Amino acid sequence: MSRTPKATPWWRRPVVITPVLIVLLCGAMVQQTTFVGPEGFSSEQAGSSTDEAVALARDGYESTVLPAVTEDPVPLVDVVAAAQEDPEAAGEELGTHEVDGKPYSYAVTATGTVAEGEFGEVALEVDGLPEGITVGVAVPPYGSSTALRDVGLEVQYGDFENQIAYQAVAFELNSLAAEDAFDGAEADELLGKQVTVVGAITWASSTGGDVTHLQILPVRIEEQG
Repeated sequence: MSRTPKATPWWRRPVVITPVLIVLLCGAMVQQTTFVGPEGFSSEQAGSSTDEAVALARDGYESTVLPAVTEDPVPLVDVVAAAQEDPEAAGEELGTHEVDGKPYSYAVTATGTVAEGEFGEVALEVDGLPEGITVGVAVPPYGSSTALRDVGLEVQYGDFENQIAYQAVAFELNSLAAEDAFDGAEADELLGKQVTVVGAITWASSTGGDVTHLQILPVRIEEQG
């Protein structure tokens, strides 16, 4: 869906963006030595590097990221089956990752019924998934997941001055995707509806164990029926 000028969606308003940026920065600060205050990025850490990272995301979103995600997404059930059997082989065939040792990300599509979910997402009840695997669909503002960046752009950490600038690419892509997928709608309007979602996932566990939950960062959400 193309974006036309309209009122700023709620997830891009300052009252929403500022807290999310703070959370994002706190994670990045683990690897940084310069303090970043609650007002945002410090000029010493970020400077033009972060501005360039945001510009890169904006320039590449429609031209590169959207086609990479939407032109040939793999059914989610197929990705799960392949990754459970052999994560490395599945990643080599169907996914992409930044460097060796990093988890693979995938462009996927899934159809299911929207239900109440965990914080930051709604649940998607998808037929055909193995027992023990649950799926969520991210809701604005998508947080700091790097799935869209890793699927859609050929960039690496070494391309940027610091971790904050590198993460800024993912954060800006996530904001643009949220605007496209939800188009100003509230996520709870989808509860109980059957939808087809196209987006990106990363095959990784937040706890470090087996993968039991996947979150799709959607770029497209279409109601069915």
